[in-house]
Amino acid sequence: MEDCGVAARNLARNTPIPSGKHQRRTALEDATLICTSSWLARVSLSQGRVLKISLCGAGGVGKTSLAKVFSGQQFNPRERLTVGVQHFFTRIYIGGAERTIALWDIGGEHRFRLLAPAFLKGSAGVVYVFDITREETFLELDKWRGLVEKVLGGVPAVLVGNKADLQELRVVYRDVAEEYARRYGMLGYFEVSAKDMFDVDKPFIVLIQRIISGERGLA
Repeated sequence: MEDCGVAARNLARNTPIPSGKHQRRTALEDATLICTSSWLARVSLSQGRVLKISLCGAGGVGKTSLAKVFSGQQFNPRERLTVGVQHFFTRIYIGGAERTIALWDIGGEHRFRLLAPAFLKGSAGVVYVFDITREETFLELDKWRGLVEKVLGGVPAVLVGNKADLQELRVVYRDVAEEYARRYGMLGYFEVSAKDMFDVDKPFIVLIQRIISGERGLA
């Protein structure tokens, strides 16, 4: 938990403090709790054949909702923004065996960007998520992709455009997103709706299959 602890102290140091020392202490305490949660998740990862997949993207694009729906939970229309990171575990039968999947939902707010490298470590694959109704969330993908490549190198990745139920509000078009995924060597582009539970499983299954295929190639 050392790397995360350093990042937590940096997060607290860089958090705006309009009301004095108390808020700095609170920021550090919150960041430490985030790191403790991540450490417990890492312990779980070490106890079996678990695949860690990180969800990356701007705040409010629906990463938490996608992780919840894929792990068998209900969509919550009043979902709050993720503070730091959340973890979701699910078991699926794939590739002739049952595998445990650990989804790391990394908070998209800029104030948590210092913690992201620590959260990304150990990921076997990445799901990049944006909101098809908010162009700025698509433009922010470059920052996340650069961060992932710096920490993980060329791990398998998929691109997901969430909120496909809001076609009338779309500002990012499918052909643009498909070209982005091709340009950066992703496994594909998928449009989904966590709200309608539409095609949520597809990007995860494609990503997991590629990860397992890579494992067998190294065996």
